[in-house]
Amino acid sequence: MNQLADRAAIHDLNARYAIAFDGFQLDESSGCWAEDGVLDERETGLGLFRGRETIREFFRDELFAHARHVIHVMFNHLITDIEDDRAAGSVFCVVEVVTTDGDYIRSHVAYEDEYVRVDGQWKFGSRVIKPSFPGVPSRP
Repeated sequence: MNQLADRAAIHDLNARYAIAFDGFQLDESSGCWAEDGVLDERETGLGLFRGRETIREFFRDELFAHARHVIHVMFNHLITDIEDDRAAGSVFCVVEVVTTDGDYIRSHVAYEDEYVRVDGQWKFGSRVIKPSFPGVPSRP
């Protein structure tokens, strides 16, 4: 692939992830990670998750189980350092959640990503999530 096609595929990866997650599509959202991928949510207080199956279980048991509605609004996606089957990038995101208890949570986060190409498809090798703005927990 050329760099322009790689950039488009990585942008698509982020969109696929957000759409799948917001639709509570467990296999599709966790499938955006490489088999040995890492999701680092330590700075949000949620922990460190290694491996696609561990990430899948976290989504199912901790996130999907407590959310009624979720939306990710991704923006300012910058892709850097594309070389062969690896790339790096950053994405900002506003996440809004209505919990099963009826609470409303709005978070601004920054994703620091490492991407890997696996069998011709870009995946998250690592995604570090960092708060980028004070959260807004409140009742609707």
